Amino acid sequence: MSIRNEEIGDLVLDAARVCLLRSGGRKVTVSEVARQAGVSRPTVYRRWPDITEIIRDLLTREVLTIVDHVIGERGEPQDLDALADQVVTVVGALRDSDLISSLWREQRDFMAPYVFERLGTSQQGVLALLADMLAQGQGRKQVRAGDAKRMASMVLLIAQSFLQSGALVSDILAEGWSTELHGVIAGYLRPAP
Repeated sequence: MSIRNEEIGDLVLDAARVCLLRSGGRKVTVSEVARQAGVSRPTVYRRWPDITEIIRDLLTREVLTIVDHVIGERGEPQDLDALADQVVTVVGALRDSDLISSLWREQRDFMAPYVFERLGTSQQGVLALLADMLAQGQGRKQVRAGDAKRMASMVLLIAQSFLQSGALVSDILAEGWSTELHGVIAGYLRPAP
């Protein structure tokens, strides 16, 4: 029985996730991932040039799966508070992801370009989704007027900044972080009275 190409992709990404979690987020090799997936190294190299690209695809899948799960559970937000709640819920789920937190802890050099240099695939996907949600909210007069894509980029920056640096003030914010983040996002997007 042969394995289809997309199944191999999932096998390899699943294996990379297992290896990274087992290592606590420290670097792993293509050989380890191939062994865990039960495929040969040449099979892996036919699809990815190196471990960095595997981890990049895994991170994209992880983020977009979390976003899809939250939206799937809650549906499209019907008002500004629901939209802010969804952003906060996604941030909380990303914070709780063992994979993402271990990569932030152990592979800052891998994660840094997505903070300082360029938008990754998952960030671009989230940005497009946010822009669409904001435009719909504007159509219902629940989100202030403005360029939805620019506003979405600010919401992304706010959420991402908290995700990356929230630990710095965790003793101050404690469990109140979600209320504070919700207030910042809703306040930024709320139409003028």
